[in-house]
Amino acid sequence: MCGIAGYLNLSGAELDPREPHLAEMCRSIHHRGPDERGMKYIGPAALGMTRLSIIDLSSGQQPIANEENNVWIVFNGEIYNFQELRERCLSLGHTFRTKSDTEVIVHLYEEYGVDCVQYLDGMFAFAIWDETKQRLFVARDRMGEKPLHWAIFDNKFFYGSEIKTILSHPSAKRQLNPVAMQEYLSLEYVPSPSTMFEGIHKLPPASYMLIEGGQVKIERYWSPEVKQIKISEQEASERLLELLDRSVKLRMISDVPLGIFLSGGIDSSGVTALAARHSSQPLKTFSIGFPDQSFDESDYAEQVSKHVGTEHHKATFTPELALSMMEELWTVLDEPIADASILPTYFLSKMTRQNVTVALSGEGGDELFGGYPTYFAHRLAAIWRAMPTALRQGVFAPLINSLPVSLNNLSFDYKLKRFISSAEEETMVRHFKWMGSIPIAMQSGLIKSSAFGTAGSAAYQTHDDLVNKLAETRWLMQTIKGDTNVIDAAMRLDTSCFLADQLLVKADRASMATSLEARMPFLAHPVAEFALSLPTSMKVNNLTTKYLLKKTLSPFLPDNIINRQKKGFGIPVAKWLKGDFKVLVDEFLEEGYIKRQGIFEWTYLNRLLTDHYEGRADRRKELWTLIMFQRWWHKFFGSASSHVGCAAENNLVLTAPSAAHPPGR
Repeated sequence: MCGIAGYLNLSGAELDPREPHLAEMCRSIHHRGPDERGMKYIGPAALGMTRLSIIDLSSGQQPIANEENNVWIVFNGEIYNFQELRERCLSLGHTFRTKSDTEVIVHLYEEYGVDCVQYLDGMFAFAIWDETKQRLFVARDRMGEKPLHWAIFDNKFFYGSEIKTILSHPSAKRQLNPVAMQEYLSLEYVPSPSTMFEGIHKLPPASYMLIEGGQVKIERYWSPEVKQIKISEQEASERLLELLDRSVKLRMISDVPLGIFLSGGIDSSGVTALAARHSSQPLKTFSIGFPDQSFDESDYAEQVSKHVGTEHHKATFTPELALSMMEELWTVLDEPIADASILPTYFLSKMTRQNVTVALSGEGGDELFGGYPTYFAHRLAAIWRAMPTALRQGVFAPLINSLPVSLNNLSFDYKLKRFISSAEEETMVRHFKWMGSIPIAMQSGLIKSSAFGTAGSAAYQTHDDLVNKLAETRWLMQTIKGDTNVIDAAMRLDTSCFLADQLLVKADRASMATSLEARMPFLAHPVAEFALSLPTSMKVNNLTTKYLLKKTLSPFLPDNIINRQKKGFGIPVAKWLKGDFKVLVDEFLEEGYIKRQGIFEWTYLNRLLTDHYEGRADRRKELWTLIMFQRWWHKFFGSASSHVGCAAENNLVLTAPSAAHPPGR
């Protein structure tokens, strides 16, 4: 596990090994790999990495080459089937200098070229420089567990695990991408291939790049079938247990201490129960609780720990801790993430790292096996739309909107108001609006037209525009067209977008910020392929979510864990914005600051603030999304007071971050 960084002269000219730029790029991601740093200049290519030692502690240093030293690799991730792949390569006549999974990829590339990715079971992002072909080969894992960013500046191709690696090079330009800002405000995250920086991109999951002869080509290498198979419930349960158990067992391979994130939900509890079957000693499990009982799940985690027999560690997450974690986390984040659970995830990772170096996690279970209550809402939407308009709009909608505002976790009034806000939209648009924050139509009143500069013609005009753009790069979304199975369609949307671009980004940044490796058994591609092939009724059956998963795991867990209501891993943002988090509102949403910054309309923003603080509406999503954007903007473009007029005059091409703080600090 590590971070990677590098660049390539597209002209083919040799790089000067005395350049300090590669070292700076690696230094920027020291947190991803604090154990070692490796760098190599080979003609026009520069390859760098920072290493967190997990496998082959003594001899797995990178970059690693083949026998002839003409194919070199830097690699971030873990290949869980590397031992059997090693045997394959040995049988083909290759010799190994190390016992690492990294070297296996080099020899697979020698044998199979770009098709080497088809043999890999794991999470990965890597770059291979083929000196003979003068070709750079860059690839990312199927589900998107490990990140990879790229850019072209000054006729150089750059790549890195995080955006900061690219920004560390003097050729990189720091400029806001206003269309990506629209995407973020709507979705609460920046979807691939966009980033918040103009000219810097994310390589989508299950894709690779070839940079050869000055040309750049991107190809998708994995698109599993989503056609539903015919299988009995018993056969499906047996097959799922076999696949999931194997995935957990493989992800326990480590030369360093290993633990498990245990929330008490079905996914993490199932991973814990299966992992315990493959451990000769009690596993270490980790959870956090909240003072607000509507958010707290720690009792469930402790029940699972006692049932399975783990060594359990628990801490309580307070708003004071959240504020301090936020400051620490923002030294690492390169893009805003409006999922507030990144704060407790970072805290949990930090606590876990004090005890272990690797942690198993339950990400992916909800999206692949149907765990979100939102899926039921799509069925209810059909009933809602079938009602007479006079009844919907004249009776029920006014009654629902008049319900008193509660700031508890997923309160009844919040869910109902969220439901009717988009229930009449088409499936994909409806789903993104329910899951997101500020719809495109509402952004016209929030974002100043001058903020787009010359990019105005590329701006989204409707939510349909955004959804259509997302569908262009996501194979699962393309399978939805004409699909009348709304629940299956919604699950594919979440797997394509929410999981890949928000949950996995959150998990990677929060864990790697603490130099902790997070492994996710549900995201093994055999498990994902099987889940995608299952009939919808085996995932959401009447009013039961995760039907097959619960049936499969029921022999290993207490009934109250199997049948408990889902809470989700969040924090009381709505309440904390009126309390300890008010300091963030005063700092980043203050009227003078907003007006000097020149991006947002104060009148619209003030209406959101008034609604929330006077109890007219719960505006947690909109306000938190904006605060996180403002915190990001301040980090990369400095205080608004030092850049008066820049947004309107220069299309947001701003100077390096200022040390000054905005008013209210």
